[in-house]
Amino acid sequence: METSRNKKKKSKSKFKSHKLLGSIHELLSWPIAILCLTYSNKVHPDYGMTWGKRMLLGFRFRRNFKKVRTGTSWRAHLVMAMKLLEMSPQIKGSVVECGCWKGGATVNLSLICALTGRTLKVYDSFEGLPEPTEGDPVAARAFKDGFIPGVFGGTLDEVRKNVSRYGAIDACQFYKGWFSETLPHHEGDIVLAFWDVDFHSSLHDCLQNLWPSIVDTGLVFLDDYLDLDYCAVFYSEKYWSKYFKSAPPGLIGAGTGIQVGMFYTDPSLRIGHKRIHGAESITYCIKGTRAIWEFYPDENHASPGS
Repeated sequence: METSRNKKKKSKSKFKSHKLLGSIHELLSWPIAILCLTYSNKVHPDYGMTWGKRMLLGFRFRRNFKKVRTGTSWRAHLVMAMKLLEMSPQIKGSVVECGCWKGGATVNLSLICALTGRTLKVYDSFEGLPEPTEGDPVAARAFKDGFIPGVFGGTLDEVRKNVSRYGAIDACQFYKGWFSETLPHHEGDIVLAFWDVDFHSSLHDCLQNLWPSIVDTGLVFLDDYLDLDYCAVFYSEKYWSKYFKSAPPGLIGAGTGIQVGMFYTDPSLRIGHKRIHGAESITYCIKGTRAIWEFYPDENHASPGS
């Protein structure tokens, strides 16, 4: 019978081999990922961003990813950058980031905002995650796993230093405080938002206070795409009818994220459970889309051909 020690040794060896294969895949795939993710015939000519310049931006994003700790991938940052480059400069509005941790995504988003002439508005407590709200399912799981309020915290000074060193600090505006206190005071249109806020209650704050400011065809990106109950709000007819009197917009990439050159098929294999492939993507919705099911043949009493 296999001993506990032998099982641990096998598990450790398997983990190392998976990690090695994953590292090899990342090393071999990232140049191709930049090549493919930056290819687009929809980039607005006013930005002067040739394919070569876009690829150089991708290289810079990846370098920054290695320099500043972040919970999201440079591949996801590049997807957002390309969406901004595809927007006409005639569409006015800022970019909003909610939840920035150490500023890893902020650094890269600041660069693309500077290139496109937009302002990056960064909302964060700069004290880590808040005390979870009662009834929040993510909070319940967090407490079960030993959650400590304040985790994922980065100070405002720390974030500003990272952006000053690797990004474009002049393109940024920072708003310190809990979302419930700061977001109600947001002013101005938003063309793209990135919400990495973890809790259902925090996502609710973002939706309630910022969704009305998202321009038509504007984009909202999320990092928490693995949690289907979290993504479900973008399909909830009750939620959107109750708060916005509209159909839900849906979510592109819910469950596994959009394709960014990584092999990832199983939402149950979360970050920390290392496999050959990992979750390094993102998901987004487009304001104005309707993700609502309207085909009920048993309720259609019209005769065929009528």
